[in-house]
Amino acid sequence: MPDRKDLPFLLTLLEDDSYDVRTSVVEALRSFGPVLDSVVAPYRRELPAESRSILDLLCSDLRQNRYGGDWLAWIEMEESNEALEQALIQIAVMEYGRSAYNLSDHLDELAARFLAWTPVCDPAHLMDFLFAHMQFRPPRDSASSHLYDNLCYVLEHRQGSQVALSCIAILTGMRAGITLHGISIQGNFMAISLEKQDMQMYNAFNKGKPLARASVLYIEEAFRRNRIAPGDMRARVHEVVLQVLDNAIAIHQRKGRHLSAGEYTELRDRLKEELRLRGRV
Repeated sequence: MPDRKDLPFLLTLLEDDSYDVRTSVVEALRSFGPVLDSVVAPYRRELPAESRSILDLLCSDLRQNRYGGDWLAWIEMEESNEALEQALIQIAVMEYGRSAYNLSDHLDELAARFLAWTPVCDPAHLMDFLFAHMQFRPPRDSASSHLYDNLCYVLEHRQGSQVALSCIAILTGMRAGITLHGISIQGNFMAISLEKQDMQMYNAFNKGKPLARASVLYIEEAFRRNRIAPGDMRARVHEVVLQVLDNAIAIHQRKGRHLSAGEYTELRDRLKEELRLRGRV
C-alpha cells in the first residue's frame, strides 16, 4: 500500500493523459481498502470534478465489496452481548475494512488491563477504570462524525458517542465477568446492571457515574406502571445497530455526502427487511 504522504501526488495523476498511468493510480488507491474515503477527504475539495467522480466510484466499489454473508450473521445469534459485539464489528468494517475483525483482540487487551488495575470486579470499578484511568470521554459534538459510533475509532482515540462508550463498557465488562446491558431511555443510551435487586444505570457522558438513586427509582416506577419487566428494558442488538446506522445516515446527509448516506441506508434497509421476515419488528 502506498504511504499516505504520497496521496496528493497520486491524486494529481488521476488527470494524467496516459490510460496506463491512471489505471496504475486507481489500483494504488484501491490498495488503501475501505479507509480510502477517509484518507482522501482532506484533498477532495481541491480535485477537479472528473477526479472526484473516479474517487466516488472507487470508494463505493470498495464499500460494496467488503460485505459478504458476514454482515447479518449476528442476527442468527441468540440475543446476547456476544451478538452485540459481532454486530458492532460489522459496522466497524464500514470504515476499517477487515482490520475491524481485530476489535475483539483490542477489547481482550482492555479487559486484561482492567483486571490488572484492580482486584475488584464490579460495575463501579469498571467505570472508574474506563473513564478516569483510561480517560475515555465524549467528543465536543458526537453528532459531528459517524466515526464516534465506530468502536475501532473510539478505542484508538478514546472519544466516542454515548452508544459507543456504553458498548465498550458492556463488552469489556463481559470479559471481566461483569454483566451489563444497554438501555435507551429519554434520548440517552446507558449501561445498566440488573444483577442485583436494585438496578443501576451508568452514564458514559458523565464519566461513567451512576444515575442518582431518585432518578433510577423514578424510571423503575415508570416501567412498572407500563408492566415492563426489568429484563425487557434492555436494548436489543438490532435496536443498537439501527440507531448507529440512522446516526451515520443523518450525519452524511447533513454534510452532503449523499453517496455514503445511500450506502448506510442500503445496509439499514437490508437489516429492516431481515427483521421483518423474522417477525422481529
